[in-house]
Amino acid sequence: MRYRFLQLIILVLIFLTSCSPKDTDKISEPQPQSIQGQILVWHSFEDKIKEMMQESLKDYMQIYPNVRIVSEYIPSDQLDQQFRKQVKRGLGPDFLFTASGVIPSLVQDNLIPVIQDFDFSGYLPAAISHVRYQGKMYGIPTSVMTQTLCYNKKKVKLPPKTLTELLQQAKTGYSVGIWSNFVGTFWGVQVFGGKSFDVQGNFVFDQKSWGKWMEWLKIAQNEPNMVFSDGIEGLEQGFINNRLAYVFCDSSEFPKYSQALGKDNLGVALLPGEGNNPAGPFIYSRVILFNRISSPQQQQLALKLAEFFTNPEQTRKRLSLLEGSFMPADNNVNVNSRLFPREAILVQQSKTAIAIPLDQVESARVWAKTGNSLYPQVLAGSITPEDAAAQITETVNQKSSQP
Repeated sequence: MRYRFLQLIILVLIFLTSCSPKDTDKISEPQPQSIQGQILVWHSFEDKIKEMMQESLKDYMQIYPNVRIVSEYIPSDQLDQQFRKQVKRGLGPDFLFTASGVIPSLVQDNLIPVIQDFDFSGYLPAAISHVRYQGKMYGIPTSVMTQTLCYNKKKVKLPPKTLTELLQQAKTGYSVGIWSNFVGTFWGVQVFGGKSFDVQGNFVFDQKSWGKWMEWLKIAQNEPNMVFSDGIEGLEQGFINNRLAYVFCDSSEFPKYSQALGKDNLGVALLPGEGNNPAGPFIYSRVILFNRISSPQQQQLALKLAEFFTNPEQTRKRLSLLEGSFMPADNNVNVNSRLFPREAILVQQSKTAIAIPLDQVESARVWAKTGNSLYPQVLAGSITPEDAAAQITETVNQKSSQP
């Protein structure tokens, strides 16, 4: 399934608004009882991920034979819109697999209920920040993903650890695919000393470091083997067809690349840093949400299914089938790094990754929208990185000063 990083980050973290939630509808954890009924599940999964989900649902129905689960596929670019439309009509699914960034706007429209009496104590802080909005919990995280550097082991023996080494390899003939846009390359800001959060924990745009990073990208794009593209499809095909030795990738792409190249030929490494400064990619979460219109009984039934889907055994099974392409959102899931070396890379990369809390997506929307428009102008030389960074900062400051 194509979970592209820019689309997900925009969906998850940027094009959202905030509003005070309504507290009248809450889900409580179901009490032990005879489990029976029908659950409607919506998802946008394809290929191996869809098969994995269906297996989990079958496992649940075997344990609870009085429960019937109906799953419906909705294309990812239609899922949010269809959910809104149907819930407002008093319909829609009981159980929704989606990206966490839709939560603020769904809360604004009073379409999802608050979740209470559910144990979130073992979840990763990043995952919690992606379901907590204005102090209340609205979703259950299933997995956490971020960017890494993917490479073809047939072409590469030792991946670069620094940007300097990456350029050196490119000069000697190793082709590198970079999905070139503001959000997709934001990971490099931290390499140049950028701080993503201020002392109060608010996400900030470091204009000086971003300017330095853009200068490096301008230099890199002049190397013949550094392939910059604002479309992911061409880079994916180039990597799959062995024309690229490296591609900066989202972890959700691991299964597809592994199938295309061969499991033993896909290498995964940390994004290159420089000196003591590691890369800082965005980190995002997939979550389970519920329908405010569903009856209390249906909400409890759906919550029971969510508990099953996120239990350690089911999570480990998915991790195996999906070849370490995500981190379990729940810390209680112990994973053997020797069996899942790619997942181990994700865990290491996540330690320097950026998780924007849902409460701060409005400011992220502002700077990202401006950054997306200025980014190609900087690479084309029509505006300097310093001037572009100043414009982004000015836009953010103006928005922040508005009542």
